[in-house]
Amino acid sequence: MKHALAIPPEFGAVAPARRWAAGHLRSAGVDGHLLDVLVLLVSEVVTNAVAHASPPVHLRLEITDAVARVEVSDRAREVPVIRRPAPTQGGGRGVGLVDMLSTRWGVIESADEDAPKTVWFEVALEDVRPD
Repeated sequence: MKHALAIPPEFGAVAPARRWAAGHLRSAGVDGHLLDVLVLLVSEVVTNAVAHASPPVHLRLEITDAVARVEVSDRAREVPVIRRPAPTQGGGRGVGLVDMLSTRWGVIESADEDAPKTVWFEVALEDVRPD
């Protein structure tokens, strides 16, 4: 199943994007801890795009029996990097969480002026979903 959502360039759009993703994941049979991890990671990549990117921002979700793949495209050309913030620092952990909790992740750079960068991650589903 493939789903797509345009994200308004405001922090108020993060919670609706999280609920949108959670609804599609639940409909595909994802639940429990795995659902929590995926929704957390969606929240992190959408927050980063809203905070650091230029609109338009697009969220895409693809769910198969084996994997959930999330992509966020935007106009920013800056590639996200893993940071190691101090415990007292208020932010800077999002990409590190994606790196730690996803099966794999990366960035696709494109010549498309409307979406020159897509940050994506995948979480394996095959070992944790019921038959």
